[in-house]
Amino acid sequence: MLSPQALGCDWRLLLVSKQTCVGQLAGKHDVYQLNKIAVLPLSDTETPDLDLDLCKMHHFGMRQTDRITQNSDGQGKSLVKALNTIKSAAENVVPKKKEEKDKNLKEKFEKRILEELIKMYNESDSFYYCKSHDLTNTIQRQYGSNYDNDLDLWQRCDKRFFWNLHMMQELMEIKTDLSSHWILPIMHGCIDIHHCCMDFNESTRDLSPVMPKPSKDPISYCLILISRRSRHRAGTRSKRRGLDDAGACANYVETEQIIEFSHHRVSFVQVRGSIPVYWSQTGVKYRPPPKLDKVLTRSKVFDSYLDQS
Repeated sequence: MLSPQALGCDWRLLLVSKQTCVGQLAGKHDVYQLNKIAVLPLSDTETPDLDLDLCKMHHFGMRQTDRITQNSDGQGKSLVKALNTIKSAAENVVPKKKEEKDKNLKEKFEKRILEELIKMYNESDSFYYCKSHDLTNTIQRQYGSNYDNDLDLWQRCDKRFFWNLHMMQELMEIKTDLSSHWILPIMHGCIDIHHCCMDFNESTRDLSPVMPKPSKDPISYCLILISRRSRHRAGTRSKRRGLDDAGACANYVETEQIIEFSHHRVSFVQVRGSIPVYWSQTGVKYRPPPKLDKVLTRSKVFDSYLDQS
């Protein structure tokens, strides 16, 4: 993915405008599901059109229309209306020069990218984040010798499941405490957290009155399911298959099942993905046999990828 500067586009800031807490990990780490984002342009050439929800603490009893009225005076409204009129008129003019045509094509391409990005985050309900816990690594990896808890969250997370890595690349290269505050890994997949209870009294109600009933208190525990989707070679099954030269498997998903009971935590991990070889298939309507494109040979890049997993 190219940066906005490489594409000749203006910088934008993506804000999480709506999220839902799906539960807690280890009883103290809140996990949020990303439901809606807002795009804030960082230039003077574009008027921001933010659809942000009001803060319930600081805007109690205030309506959305009231906020707009208070935050914008008559002169500002006139200016925005004039800019929108000029922009609408400029879009209807047929470009006569090649520079104008290229500019319109770039704006159309940029608009399409933004629409796809907003649609991906706002309509999928499959992006999650946690400010105090690493969602990208399994429990086994977090207790490994190579895992350093003293590092920032983005420095110790698994880069395979760091979906906004390219967006944070510029800030990551700065490597300061001020920039680290704005870097938060977002995971793509599914997280389901359920609190369960085993009531032994309910299971012994139908026993004979002569038989002694066990006097055990109900046991509560937590069931957690985390599915992490790799950002490498993600796509539909008919278009993304096999491996690449770095050893990344198409549509790779790591599913971890966790049981939390008292201070104990156990997990079971399963992985799935495309057939880990170089292969292709011409169409799927008549189910033709898969064709091996080339023989897989191990390399240093592939070995390093295996070490990460």
